[in-house]
Amino acid sequence: MKNVLIVAQAITQDYLDVLTAALGSGIHVDVMTGSKISGNVICSPKHDPRSLRTRFVCWFRHYRFVNRWKRKNRQKKYDLIFMVSNPPINSYIGLKLKKQFHAPVLYMNWDLYPQCIEYMIKNPIAQFICRLWHSWNSRNYPKIDKILTIGNIIAESINKDLKQKVDIEVIPIAVDTKRLKPIRKEENPFCREHGLTEDFVVLYSGKMGYGHNIELILEAAEKLKEHSKIRFVFIGEGPKYALAEQFIKVHGLNNTMLFPLQPEDVFPFSMACGDVGIVSQESSMAQLFMPSKTYSMMACGMAIVGICSGHDDLQQLISTSCCGEVIDRPDSDMLADVLLHVYQNRELLEKYRKNALHVVRNKYARNVVVRQYADMFRNYLR
Repeated sequence: MKNVLIVAQAITQDYLDVLTAALGSGIHVDVMTGSKISGNVICSPKHDPRSLRTRFVCWFRHYRFVNRWKRKNRQKKYDLIFMVSNPPINSYIGLKLKKQFHAPVLYMNWDLYPQCIEYMIKNPIAQFICRLWHSWNSRNYPKIDKILTIGNIIAESINKDLKQKVDIEVIPIAVDTKRLKPIRKEENPFCREHGLTEDFVVLYSGKMGYGHNIELILEAAEKLKEHSKIRFVFIGEGPKYALAEQFIKVHGLNNTMLFPLQPEDVFPFSMACGDVGIVSQESSMAQLFMPSKTYSMMACGMAIVGICSGHDDLQQLISTSCCGEVIDRPDSDMLADVLLHVYQNRELLEKYRKNALHVVRNKYARNVVVRQYADMFRNYLR
């Protein structure tokens, strides 16, 4: 029997299920993580994303834990080691595990550090640390057997700061198209409960953090408040939830509804309530991320309006698949005009929705992504 070790301080059950499905039967998988998941779990310190300081502290605890575990488990045998960039020091830890277990190491890099710090903190000390970190990555990355990421522009961003370019394979985030799918509003319990069955729904669902331009969407909602059939629905949590609550109250937005994150059994219905899904990114950092909720919205048959930049994976996805519109600058008038245009042009809306469904089912559905991982794993487990 082949043995595989997966190391990720934080990992979702969905992503782990994709990996284990790709590995197939006859493979024993150990997962070192601080997340609550099912499987053969090696419990490591929990990930704490509340601030940069808490992240550094939990990364250090993770590093100490792996070192102790390594010393106690020298007799173990692994045929493959799969590292996830949570924490980003897993690239270095993976090389230590590779040396001990004499196994190839694969590294899924979807948290780009130090690039995130570079864009968030501009003081000279942080920039100096980032330069050292880039040099550290330049030493580590070429020694890894295979680096993966989730988008072509993200791959460019990884290579841009390396002294020696590395080969990066792009495998996108998978979406469960059996669980997330279009539901007619009349048959959707979430729409029926909240009186959305007759409305054109503009949906924002997910984190309401500092990197998400929630204000821009709220301003567009205010500009369109005279259009009684256009309803803005915000679902999520984060630092900007209170800001949205206050904005709606102060401006008297009767066309806007705000909900906390929905339970797992409600999520497929709340996600399917929209005609248009808004995905918002900070334009200066858009090339470092690809929001997974984009695929969830597409799977539910929504047109996508991306608030991003002129060169990132979200922009490329929308443009190449013709599944929506791109707002490439923080302009609420432009966003309001685009939403109104799609609302008034139902033929265009149906074209975007049809294209979104076609693309997600052929490129990003769970079974498609599992096959991509399976092909890659076979190369290292022969």
